Amino acid sequence: MTPANKNYLGVGLAGLAIIVFWIFGMPAWDRVSLLNGATAEREDILSSRTEILKKIEDLNSQYQQRSSDVSKISSVVPNAKGAAELVSTVEAVTQQTGLQLIEVTMGGSGNQQQELQTVFLELGLTGNYPSLTAFLDLVEKNLRLIDVFELSASQASIPGQQIVLNFRVKANAYYLKLNR
Repeated sequence: MTPANKNYLGVGLAGLAIIVFWIFGMPAWDRVSLLNGATAEREDILSSRTEILKKIEDLNSQYQQRSSDVSKISSVVPNAKGAAELVSTVEAVTQQTGLQLIEVTMGGSGNQQQELQTVFLELGLTGNYPSLTAFLDLVEKNLRLIDVFELSASQASIPGQQIVLNFRVKANAYYLKLNR
């Protein structure tokens, strides 16, 4: 073998090695590069999900710490209209004060788009003035939010008996409209 042939053989083998590397090595190299990029992207997604889960756990612990506050708020402004509960509350307050509940009229609110809804109440009561002030005091201190906006009084005409007054109390009670 002559030195020229040796040079041609060396150049041919080097060229063959470059072609083999180009055919088999470069796709593997590109694949490894793509996998490294995908791994980095997955690690970013994993870290963001880990942060989100940590925030959810923190919110859950805050909710657990404030669950008593949430239950108090939901009892002040319940999430349902609860007409029976409202009537029983008014009846219990009137019994505690010595007033006699004659009539209860209920109505809905005008704007159904708002989250905070109102229930109109008109109460017909009979009793004396100290009982009325005690009634208003108990309504004010009641857990359920009731807003008295109008009060009228008239004297009942019962001859020969103690003075009895008729009261008309107009109020609004509130509840939350849940959008589901």
